[in-house]
Amino acid sequence: MLCGNEKIPVKHVLLIAVLALAASPAIAKPKTRTFAQPCTVVFPVAEKLGSEKPYKMQIDDKTDMNLDIQTGSFWKSGTAQIIVKFVQNAGGTCTVTDDSRYSGVLRNGTVFLDRLEKALADSKPQPNQ
Repeated sequence: MLCGNEKIPVKHVLLIAVLALAASPAIAKPKTRTFAQPCTVVFPVAEKLGSEKPYKMQIDDKTDMNLDIQTGSFWKSGTAQIIVKFVQNAGGTCTVTDDSRYSGVLRNGTVFLDRLEKALADSKPQPNQ
């Protein structure tokens, strides 16, 4: 506790400021990927992925192509909401945005998009050899 003329060292003030900024969800930026397939292909794959462990589908808005998915466990590291939006582009590609608030290394916003990319690659028909 500070009494009278005592001052807080500058390094402590800077450390507190950096920690506060790092923990702030306001600095979280959306993660975006553009897939070569149209959203009519990407969205159903994302729906299926969002229905499998470790995810739990909360909202599936087929009309606007938005998903709200929960992951994690309250008892382990806590739960997180993954908010995913799909936009059909003029060139036939699909832009997928994960607009969730993330914190920490494990929830950096790319895990769901990485899994979606892999699921799309696995679902492509293989050419006959």
